[in-house]
Order: sequence, then structure tokens, then C-alpha cells
Amino acid sequence: MSAESDDRCIASIETALYALARRLKQARLHDHFTREAGVDIDQAGLAVLYVLNGEESSLRVTEVAGRLGIDTPAVTRKAQQLERLGLVSRARDADDARASRLQLTAEGRALFERFLLARHRWLTAMLADWPAAERREFARLIGQFTE
Repeated sequence: MSAESDDRCIASIETALYALARRLKQARLHDHFTREAGVDIDQAGLAVLYVLNGEESSLRVTEVAGRLGIDTPAVTRKAQQLERLGLVSRARDADDARASRLQLTAEGRALFERFLLARHRWLTAMLADWPAAERREFARLIGQFTE
């Protein structure tokens, strides 16, 4: 492959990734998922739930903030909202009384799973016309890329 051809290929990938990122961050898409799932939660709240969903036990607020790449006070404010909604439980850290630990409640886990199911259905519909082999190859390549 020539350097010029390779540059065009990379530029095409950059354009596609930018368009994908924009599409995935659109409020309309988020609203579609939440409407389909029958949930009422903003993107920031879902981000916190996403981090907590992958954990067997609780996480310190600072750990959640680090994983999301945002400041601790922002996570604290969002956690307070989620706690009022019954989606997250908050407790003092046994090792450091100044720190709080967050964990999904059963209601929070159920809400998050409904959201994931709505997103899964959307992606299934988006790829419905793709041949199975191309879907598998896309899954392999995007997995490789994100690694």
C-alpha cells in the first residue's frame, strides 16, 4: 500500500470515528435509549452506573472519578442524586472515614440493565442487514482497536 493510499485510509478511519463518537454522544440517541428502556436518567448518571455495574463490591468516589476522568466533587454530586433516586447506595469507607464508597442498588442494576437492553436492540437493528460474517469481523476489529 502506498503512503498516499495509507494516508487516505487513515483519514477515512478518522472521519468515521469522529462521526461515530458524535452520533453516540448525541442527546437524541441517549433520549431514545432511555425512552425505550422506560428510564429517566441523564448521561452523567448513566456513566456512574456504568462504572459501578462492572463491580462486585463498592468503589470509592475517587475511583469512580478516576475511571470517568472527571473530578471527585462532580461524582459526589451525581452520587447524591442517584442515591435520592434509590439507584446507588453510599457508605463510609471502613479504612478512611472521610471517603465514601458507592454501590449499585438492586433498583439501579435493574434500571441499568433495561438501558443496556435498549442499546443492544438498537445496535441489533442497525446491523440487521449485515451478513453474519461481516458482523463478526466488525466485532473482532473494533475489539482489537479498543484494546
